[in-house]
Order: sequence, then C-alpha cells, then structure tokens
Amino acid sequence: MGRAVIRALTQAEATLAREVFGCDLRLDDIRFLGAPWPFNRAFVPGRWFGRDWIIWPRATLPPDLAQAPLRVQAVFIHELVHVWQAQNGVNLLTGKLKAGDGPGAYVYSIDERCEWLELNIEQQAMVVEHRFLLMRGAAAPADHAFYERVCPLANSSEN
Repeated sequence: MGRAVIRALTQAEATLAREVFGCDLRLDDIRFLGAPWPFNRAFVPGRWFGRDWIIWPRATLPPDLAQAPLRVQAVFIHELVHVWQAQNGVNLLTGKLKAGDGPGAYVYSIDERCEWLELNIEQQAMVVEHRFLLMRGAAAPADHAFYERVCPLANSSEN
C-alpha cells in the first residue's frame, strides 16, 4: 500500500500557477497529498485544517509538475481551478454532485452563449485547462478569443 506523501508547491509550480491565475490564488495554503491506492486520479476535496489540498495518486505525482509533460501540467491547472473555486466560496462537494462525474460533466458549448457563471465546476476547470493548453501551443476545442471571453481568470502573459 505505501504511505501518503505531503508537500507544498515547488517554486516552479507556483510560477506556473501565477501565469494562469495571477494573484487570484493563494498559493501558500496549497498542499499535495500523494495518496496511495485506491486513488487513481487527482482531485480537490476542499479545505482541511487550514490548507487547500490536491489529492494526487502518489505513483504519478512527480517531484515538480512544472517539469512534467504538458498534459500532466494541464491536469495540475485543472485541479488548481478547483482550489480557486473553493478559495472563492464554492462548496466543491455540492458543485461536484450537481456537475456529475461522467464525461458529459466536463463538456461545454463552444458558442457565444457560453458564459462562465453558467458552467458547472468541471466545465469551468476544463475551460481553464483548455486555455492553458492553447497558450502552450497544443490543440484545444476553441480559439483564443473564446477562452479570453469566457474565462475570468488573469492571464499573466497578457499583463
């Protein structure tokens, strides 16, 4: 089974987070819990004991996510959206129950009617994840203009 590993963000992870969230995310409170089996995917349970926790399968938690492959970094950004949501008063348990956990919970419409506040917590996280991928030159479902219109988070590459 193995033991859980707890660590703070690395300097490079904090820098990556600031590129996406600007000053809108309290980074000092974030901790990773590298959890043993049965956890097989990353998730954010919310705030416990004065910290914002990202549960990440220990077997796949690298020493520095900023040095990980782009798709792994994108998952990190996705999970940071949930931290940001929790820091801004969103009850993640209620939000997850409303959103669901099937593939449809993560899909958002790509049209002029798409609005941030109408998206569930997973759709919001996917919008930010996809914008991050697009900013790094990877494919995403929509173009830059869509993500800049829909996503309210800071983008330090534009500041």
